[in-house]
Amino acid sequence: MNLKYQYRYITSLLKRYGFRGLVFKTLERSRSPMLAYTKCYRRYMPAEEELVRQKNTVFPYAPLVSIVVPAYETPEGYLRDLIESVLGQSYPNLELCIADGSTQDGVERIATEYAAKDSRLRYQRLLKNGGISENTNCGFAMAKGEYIALMDHDDLLTKNALYEMVSCLNREYSEEERILAMIYSDEDKINGDGTVHSRPHFKPDYNREFLRRNNYFCHFLMVSARLIEKAGGLNREYDGAQDYDFVLRCVDAGAVVRHVPRILYHWRIHEGSTAGNSENKAYAFDNGCRAIEAHLKRNKEPGRAEVTENLGVYRVVYALKGEYALTVIAESKEQLAQIRSYYQKQTFADKEYCLKIHYLFANSFHNGIEKECIGDYILYIRNDIRVEPKDLIEHFLGICQQKKAGIVGARLVTSKKRVASCGIIYDENGSLIFSNEGIYSAYKGYFLHAVIPQNVSAVPLGCVMIKKEAFVQAEGFEEAMTGIYRDADFCFRLAELGYDAVVTPEVTALQYETKASKEKEGPAGERQRKLFIARWEQKLLLPDPCYNPNLSTKAGHTYTMKSGADC
Repeated sequence: MNLKYQYRYITSLLKRYGFRGLVFKTLERSRSPMLAYTKCYRRYMPAEEELVRQKNTVFPYAPLVSIVVPAYETPEGYLRDLIESVLGQSYPNLELCIADGSTQDGVERIATEYAAKDSRLRYQRLLKNGGISENTNCGFAMAKGEYIALMDHDDLLTKNALYEMVSCLNREYSEEERILAMIYSDEDKINGDGTVHSRPHFKPDYNREFLRRNNYFCHFLMVSARLIEKAGGLNREYDGAQDYDFVLRCVDAGAVVRHVPRILYHWRIHEGSTAGNSENKAYAFDNGCRAIEAHLKRNKEPGRAEVTENLGVYRVVYALKGEYALTVIAESKEQLAQIRSYYQKQTFADKEYCLKIHYLFANSFHNGIEKECIGDYILYIRNDIRVEPKDLIEHFLGICQQKKAGIVGARLVTSKKRVASCGIIYDENGSLIFSNEGIYSAYKGYFLHAVIPQNVSAVPLGCVMIKKEAFVQAEGFEEAMTGIYRDADFCFRLAELGYDAVVTPEVTALQYETKASKEKEGPAGERQRKLFIARWEQKLLLPDPCYNPNLSTKAGHTYTMKSGADC
């Protein structure tokens, strides 16, 4: 990349983050364990013998997949690489549909050349360039497949991309579910000439709160033609965020979402790409806000979206309306008095909501205490936790009022300015690991997982809001369990009842002790783990859906690649 481009890029970062923020961003990126991916990316690519096996596989269900590419003045080298990556797939039942809005003849010449050799390539020269949304919709109209996959005109697929998607259709969908199938994969970045692989994005399974802040589905995405018919194609009113709007509409139309935790897509970084510089599509971010707000409205959960310094990532402020009654339980009289003092000074005359708060001091959060709680929500703060009261209840309520939410937890940080927890991850051995534990609290984490609200499998009960109805339905805590195992068991039982656990870093609480960590250690911790495994053996057979199986579950090393010989 030339010096002029680099100057513009650095200037834009300074404007967004400020000097201090840019220093932390640079430090975090320079120390990222994911830098090792460049040397070991082949570990995530299929070996030749595996590709031969895939080519010889006969699926019970082997649908035609149409890969739609809206092209516009695509450089010859990029287009040839793209076409060859598609036609070289280990799954052969495909068609490549190129909808070309170019004014020049370069794309047509190359596409015609390949089409003469392989009838699976279909090309259409559009009468005019309608922009990415209209051009993509023209590609949809060309497609004959039962499923449609989306690609940008300068990117690449791995050779096993479609095989993995169709394998997922066969393995994880019933015949009825396939009609509304929507599947996404992991991805990485490549440089302009495709020689350097970097920044792998190992994603969680479908994560409702995370998706509402950023379109992490992104690439590679395959959708059933029936779902597109039901949800509608791309809407040019959201150009720049048209893919985000499309994904949210598909989800709202009843998409059955699955995730293939494999890198199947290479997103090319160059000066004109969004991957290279988000500032090139600055107009997109207002449209992203509009897409989120339309999605919230469809779900009858009104709120507003705001652009953040992390372009492409949004803040969602859920609307509060009416009267909310709740009880604040604190194990510290000082903390309870601080919250009471703050909210007694608040007036709600100019707001669409009001809070009716009951305060309760308790030595512990135990079964039966809910009988002393007034209202629909319980805000609990453990003795070793301190949190600023400003807008504390509002932040929690925004999420906890949602129908699916059962418990919402804060991000916990230590007095040494390290993250203590952004939720709890589990592994197949019944171990419980604190997400993002140990990273600097000023860091934003891998793909911003330390600062974005998201669904998690469990949260530690340090600073949480619980829907009282959910607590009662779950019949409180398992009294044979203690500490983090009790917390996770409670969240797992909420999940069985259909309630979500969410962590919101918009509430950050200070944890003075590492009480929960100590409870995992020694003979007592091992007994708790065995009890936990006995209860949740079947659930533990499957990977944590809120965490990618390619990532480490070693304590203090979350969101790093699992160790491997090739790295």
